[in-house]
Amino acid sequence: MSFGSVPIVAAVAIQLLLIPSVVSSLNITNLYLHHACNNTQGKYKPGSLFEKNLNTVIKNISTFDLRNGYALDSNMKSPYFDIPPNTVFVTLQCRGDSYGPKCHSCLAEALSGFEDLLRKKCPGHKGATIWYDQCLLDISTLNSIRMALPNRVHYDNYLCISNPKSVSGDKKIFEKKKMDFTDKLLSVINKTTDSDLRGPLYATGEMMIGKKKFYGMLQCTNELFASSCYVCLEWLVLGHPFCFDEGQGARLMCRSCVARFEFYPFLRT
Repeated sequence: MSFGSVPIVAAVAIQLLLIPSVVSSLNITNLYLHHACNNTQGKYKPGSLFEKNLNTVIKNISTFDLRNGYALDSNMKSPYFDIPPNTVFVTLQCRGDSYGPKCHSCLAEALSGFEDLLRKKCPGHKGATIWYDQCLLDISTLNSIRMALPNRVHYDNYLCISNPKSVSGDKKIFEKKKMDFTDKLLSVINKTTDSDLRGPLYATGEMMIGKKKFYGMLQCTNELFASSCYVCLEWLVLGHPFCFDEGQGARLMCRSCVARFEFYPFLRT
């Protein structure tokens, strides 16, 4: 069963200030960010049917065209609601500016990380997630297909990576501008109706704060409906203001949604 080649409408986007910008290649990275072992889905033994299914699905997902930046594959033949034992789901979500060949590159790194990191750090775990700058790879026994669980938000494994540089100038003005900017990005997600089945849910923008441009990005994994995406992002960004209280930027992430804010461009244009 695969969902990697289903046509998807163009990503939701916002440009708060239409100022041309050239993104330095130094800012476009695909760094390993984080990994998490899921301790609630049990473990498998080497040579087991689960491991065989996992290896098959991992091999299959690398053949997807990924032109939409998203793939979900399983050893199941169809999205059953009653999941039989030894079923594996593998989800790949690439960042909104990293589709097609760029998504394949990130998948290759994620699969390498799966072999080198997850198998060693999470030995035998049936559930695990690895985050890179431009994609995440999730392995699970749980069906996350939107048709089966359209409102299932995975809040687990929250992570904050703050920019250590402090904001110069009036911090109260910065906080106000930052909140206004965040609200405008969230409003784009909120205006997308669930009936649109649009994805991936992805909003970007930039605005002037003083004499500098401030850049932002919000994104959810494609199995969510827009209403659940909004809930996830609101919880992630507004629920964790301490992540970049006085810093110049931050990355915030969980399994279902991610956000990033910086005073430098970090997305492809």
